[in-house]
Amino acid sequence: MSLDNTGLVPLRALANPLRLRIVSLLIGAAMSATEVAQELGIAHASASYHLRQLAAAGFLQRVEEVKDPDTPVGRGRAPVLYRYDPASAHRLDTSSGRELLYEATFTDLRRRMQVMTRQRSTTDAEVWVGREVWDEACDLVFQAIQLIHDKAGQPRAEGRVHVSMTAFMFELDDSAQ
Repeated sequence: MSLDNTGLVPLRALANPLRLRIVSLLIGAAMSATEVAQELGIAHASASYHLRQLAAAGFLQRVEEVKDPDTPVGRGRAPVLYRYDPASAHRLDTSSGRELLYEATFTDLRRRMQVMTRQRSTTDAEVWVGREVWDEACDLVFQAIQLIHDKAGQPRAEGRVHVSMTAFMFELDDSAQ
């Protein structure tokens, strides 16, 4: 599951609810397999495997850990840290795996809704609007997505709120009823 010679990122690599959670977790902070395993309550081996697969698929980058000079150095090698590669969104190969990704997303959304404590905004609409209104709405949602991604931080950090944001916006085939 690696990048092909076109540099496209295989969408099917995300077709697993656990991998979606890992990618979401790494949007705000670089983390090791140990940290991911602890945060998600999974085995270290599982976290390590999925991190390697996501990195091979092009969704994650390995990053160098910057150590505090006052922190004692542990035995062995430094842990490998991974973080989300935002450029992967622009290289997605959507030729296959779309339905699998949707199913994984819906599965994880059900999990998140079970632990929801406060609902801030929800909408569902199947409507007809002018092209300019649609384009403006898409731009505003994109800005909200960028804001959440850009401001995401370390899990459980002081002053942070654990949130969920899922956005699907798409045009429909008028002939399909």
